[in-house]
Amino acid sequence: VYSKLRELSMLGHASVKLVDIDVNSHQSLARKKEMKRLGLLESEDEPYLDNTKTAGFVVRTVLDEYEMFEASNELSAVFSQANHAAMVYDASLLSEFKTWVEESRVKQLDSATEEVIKTLREECVKHQLLVKERSSANVCRDVARRRCSLGEKRRSFQEATWLKQERTLIADHFGIRCGISPSNSNCDIRDNSRGISRGVLTESMIEKTIEKSHDYFQEGSSLRNLLEAGLEVVWFSDRHPSDIIYCICVNRETATVTVVFRGQESLFDLFRDSAMTSYSNPIMHEDYEGNSKFINLRAAVSDEMMRVRRDNKKSTIDEIRGKVDKIGKELTDGGLYHLSVAGHGSLGGGLATVVGFYLASDPSLELASAVRVFTFASARVGCKAFQQGFKHLEETGRLQHARFTNSNETVSLLPVCDVYHHVGMQLRLHKPTSAGRQRTRQSLDVSYNSSVSRLGEAFRFMLSCLSAGKSSRLSEYQHRMHFAREYRLALSDGGEFTGKTM
Repeated sequence: VYSKLRELSMLGHASVKLVDIDVNSHQSLARKKEMKRLGLLESEDEPYLDNTKTAGFVVRTVLDEYEMFEASNELSAVFSQANHAAMVYDASLLSEFKTWVEESRVKQLDSATEEVIKTLREECVKHQLLVKERSSANVCRDVARRRCSLGEKRRSFQEATWLKQERTLIADHFGIRCGISPSNSNCDIRDNSRGISRGVLTESMIEKTIEKSHDYFQEGSSLRNLLEAGLEVVWFSDRHPSDIIYCICVNRETATVTVVFRGQESLFDLFRDSAMTSYSNPIMHEDYEGNSKFINLRAAVSDEMMRVRRDNKKSTIDEIRGKVDKIGKELTDGGLYHLSVAGHGSLGGGLATVVGFYLASDPSLELASAVRVFTFASARVGCKAFQQGFKHLEETGRLQHARFTNSNETVSLLPVCDVYHHVGMQLRLHKPTSAGRQRTRQSLDVSYNSSVSRLGEAFRFMLSCLSAGKSSRLSEYQHRMHFAREYRLALSDGGEFTGKTM
């Protein structure tokens, strides 16, 4: 979703400029280079972690922009220039994101806004120690009253997105917007807030406090989990919509660097394009069963990743490796860090699988633990030799792969050629139906390098075709993962669980 926001801002279809939402990227490097040429910047080098955007910032910005895009049909105009698979993927992602927001949002916004106001009051008091803080017990009642008043009198308030409405309410409470002076407020608690905040509070402080607040989303919801994860986007690579688009995130608390790939292709492309390309095996010098000098990878996934660019003499995988190590060492002051790679769909999942393999086989990366790969609805990407090498890295503690699939999806069954083999540990998620509950009650559906006949997979593929689109969606994965986790916890807490545990 952040990728789409960046694309629309570059095309002029968003109200925000790229420079205002950008992190470290090829675009920001170009700006620094030009500023240095003009003598406005002494050095292009600056710490990666000085220019990041939090998950809260991305969510807030996307929520502000989404309604405008939808209302003006600007998305359709942009999508018409893209290929059909990317158009469908982007449209479904934005639609799912909006659904996530609606499902995650708390029903009572007043209490959440009250907490933000209380936090801002405390910050202002710290700046103005001579001002005595009064009781804020009536803040929520004032918020409800002002919401009603603004809703009746201001059309702009009525038409704003819900998050913009909350921001307007908070700004109005402190009197820094809406043209209302403290003397005319006729509300003791609001007068007190405006006295505390005068000369201290700014709109940017309000926005940052909202970004840090998790109270607008329900406990355990998709958006709440995302915000509480502590993720920050550090690097974003989106030179061109047809290029490999990925970002690098960090979690400062856990010292974790995460590489995330986006991208999707249609089932037709998976059927049509099953060609493979041969590459040197990066661990061919190691002794393990099934070792081979070469590994074959699906060309649609690997070719662009391995191709060396003419301008910098590096491949995309070389670029990722360099960025990961610099960011990781900066994150830990030269110490060890954790590394994760994630991707969704046949293309995003495939890219994550290949990159995870190559990063885990790189002895120059000094990591605190095994490289962890998380893929969702990923198709097969390699040959038997690739599977054996992947297994060797797992057995030697350098690589872990959780490959999530849904019980009735088709993508994970492709390509159907016998030369393709899955890697990693498969975690199969079931629908929250009676059959799904019974299966989840017995044990989690986990398998490793299972040898299911291609005839059996062909039968499953036929049964799954009717629900292929929905079953591979991120929202469907979120719902099934939440169901499996909560149901297993409920069984454990109730003492009814008798099966195996993972």
